[in-house]
Amino acid sequence: MRVRINFDKTEAMRFTGHLDLYRTWERTFRRASLPLAYSQGFKPHPRIQIAAALPLGFTSSNDLIDIWLEEPLPLSEIQARLQPALPPGLRINSIAQVPLGQPALQSLLRASEYQITLLETVPDLANRIQELSQRPEILLERRGKPYNLRPLLLSIELLPPNSSGLQRIYALLRTEPSLYARPDELMRALGIPPEKALFHRMKLHFGPTP
Repeated sequence: MRVRINFDKTEAMRFTGHLDLYRTWERTFRRASLPLAYSQGFKPHPRIQIAAALPLGFTSSNDLIDIWLEEPLPLSEIQARLQPALPPGLRINSIAQVPLGQPALQSLLRASEYQITLLETVPDLANRIQELSQRPEILLERRGKPYNLRPLLLSIELLPPNSSGLQRIYALLRTEPSLYARPDELMRALGIPPEKALFHRMKLHFGPTP
């Protein structure tokens, strides 16, 4: 049985990295006494797949994780077992069964939506966003190698301020296994230090296998 969980990673777990998040979920499934299926081979491990890694310091909504169970269970029972086992910082939105032979979520991922909240006011933010969106090229560097952010930036716009009056940006970024953009790099392109912003991934977009 393959089960897909839609979940949020909230503020209490903001400084949990991807590997630790995986381990947290594994411990949660064990506390919930779910019959996890294991991989084959010399060192079997639980069959758990998180759709997309989230950098340290980011929060998220509508993230996805797939797990495989050795025996079928009603979805209502799975949820009932998981709820009391969840640690602070994880919240389940929904649980669904998906076909066993469906491709891995990572291979289907195409784009990610982000909401970026600025911790300090940037007076000319609207102009910066407009200028950036009109550039034919946005040349940056990643791991010492140049790359063009332009084709990876699918959409960017200025949102209304939040309830505390902080400026916010919406960005839709291409997110494929070998071709992806990061919102902290987008901030650098806008001339804003990434440490002056909070990053929240709102949604993942999936498509057919190329």
